[in-house]
Amino acid sequence: MNIIKPHLITLLFLLILFASCKKESKTTTDCFPTDPTSRQITDQQATVKLIDGTFYIVEKGAIDTQLKPCNLSKDFEVDNLQVMVSGKVKGTIFGPCCTANFVITKISK
Repeated sequence: MNIIKPHLITLLFLLILFASCKKESKTTTDCFPTDPTSRQITDQQATVKLIDGTFYIVEKGAIDTQLKPCNLSKDFEVDNLQVMVSGKVKGTIFGPCCTANFVITKISK
C-alpha cells in the first residue's frame, strides 16, 4: 500500500501538468513535399487572418506578405488570433500580392 501512494501522487501530478499546458499543435505533414523550402520560420509572432474565406498567417512586421498554411488546425482558425508559429515557407511567392505556401511545424496561442 505504501508503494502505491507515491505512484498515485506522481500520476496525479502528471495529469494536472498535462491539463494545465497551453494550447499547442505540432505537425510534421509536408503538404508540398516536392516544392523547395525558400526559408524556415522559428517561433515567430504572427496573426491568423481570415481573408475572403481563406485563413492566412501574417508575420509580425510583414508589410505585404502573407503565408497560406496548408495544415492549419481548426483550433487556430480564428480571425485576428495572435500566435507563435514555426514552419517552412515553400516555393516562391504567388498570387495578387505576395502569398506563399506554408507548412506549419508548430503553432501555439
